Amino acid sequence: MGSDGYRRRFERAARDLPTGATADARFAEGSWTTIRFANGAVHQPHFERVQHLSIRVAVEGRLGTATSSDLSPAGLGAAARAALSMAREAPVEPTFAGFPDDDERVAPTAYSASTARMGPEAVTRLTSRLIDTVEAHSPGGRIAGAVHVGSDRLTVVNSAGLLRSSATSAAQASLLVDRPDVDPPPSGWAEGAHWDANRLDVERLGREAAERMPVRPVESIAPGAYPVVLAGPAVSEALGFLAHLGFGGHAEAEGWSCFGRSRGKRVAPPSVTLLDDPRSASSIPRAIDNEGTRTRRTPLIAEGVARAAVTDLLTGARLGRPRTGHALPPEAPWGEWGPVPSHLLLGAGDERDEELVKNLRRGLLVTRFHYVRVVDPGRAVLTGMTRDGTYRVEKGEVVAPVRNLRFTESLLTLLKGVDGLGRERRIYADERGTTAVTTPALRARSFRFTSATLF
Repeated sequence: MGSDGYRRRFERAARDLPTGATADARFAEGSWTTIRFANGAVHQPHFERVQHLSIRVAVEGRLGTATSSDLSPAGLGAAARAALSMAREAPVEPTFAGFPDDDERVAPTAYSASTARMGPEAVTRLTSRLIDTVEAHSPGGRIAGAVHVGSDRLTVVNSAGLLRSSATSAAQASLLVDRPDVDPPPSGWAEGAHWDANRLDVERLGREAAERMPVRPVESIAPGAYPVVLAGPAVSEALGFLAHLGFGGHAEAEGWSCFGRSRGKRVAPPSVTLLDDPRSASSIPRAIDNEGTRTRRTPLIAEGVARAAVTDLLTGARLGRPRTGHALPPEAPWGEWGPVPSHLLLGAGDERDEELVKNLRRGLLVTRFHYVRVVDPGRAVLTGMTRDGTYRVEKGEVVAPVRNLRFTESLLTLLKGVDGLGRERRIYADERGTTAVTTPALRARSFRFTSATLF
């Protein structure tokens, strides 16, 4: 159904609300193919068509939300009545001034129609190329992972007359190769994403996973603070947590942001510039947020200086700032984070990845992190593990694989210690491109590892 059809259904449901009640609604549709593989063979092809409705009703300053998979007029009416009943029991939101009628034109973003049309057979062929590459570069390795390809369309309409719609396409792949016949089993990892499946370089991902799997016995190394080179997957994980802990609207409004006292101050070297730009073709572009606000390029760290958090309708009002186009669905189970940057771009440097290692006299090369958790949100302290390719570096050379380590470190310390950035960036994303991080590898002066493992 087109945008006008959804507007007519919304208007019909809104007429049944009591006088003075207003609403906004999100209609989401998508088609996605997921091909999972294990032991070097496809074992779970999956095709899914999804539709989702979310309606939020405001009455006397109180907000309630209901969801449904029934987008029919009857389904929308039932959801609107459920949202109204919850709004009547909700606390008053004192800064809510109504849903916006924003008539600013929304320019289209990069989108791949061919990616949206890819069926299970085409995605399976893409997956087979990935598996074949790993087998050629790592004979005898056990290969597992998944490839996701598809598109979705979001339409937002509200009682103030706003009507906006945008489409997103995405392709994402991740894979693991290991040797279970070795003790402890060595493993290598690679991942990547793009809004155009034809530009997702699965052959390169296959080579990387194979090359990151150690071929020599792993060594033990003592815990401690080491200079590090973090490969793209590790940097992506760190930046995702930084977005939530430092640049979320709720975090700033409620006073627990890790940058609470550092806005406008230097938090990293001048070489570090971090943006959130959902409109960039270097990300997985998305033209509007879940309130229909136009997304826009938002500086987060400008040449090492921390900038303001992102906002949505409610946090923007609380902070007295305009909306930045970062609203989550109001029913999101992670809603305590509030609006957060979802399309991060870390500026590139001038070193090739091998030069990042060459300029590290002694330290560790870390492929990725695993099972990361927040220890102290106000200081951005995380804990987690290294996985799938951790190496000791001596005099600028990778000399040996090492057993995995647990780290406990503040992202603020990591930021301050950045002393090198790679020149090549890659897109890392979740399975459907809802969030994306475009980043190079980086080198930092110190990263604290607090315990060792036996694998």
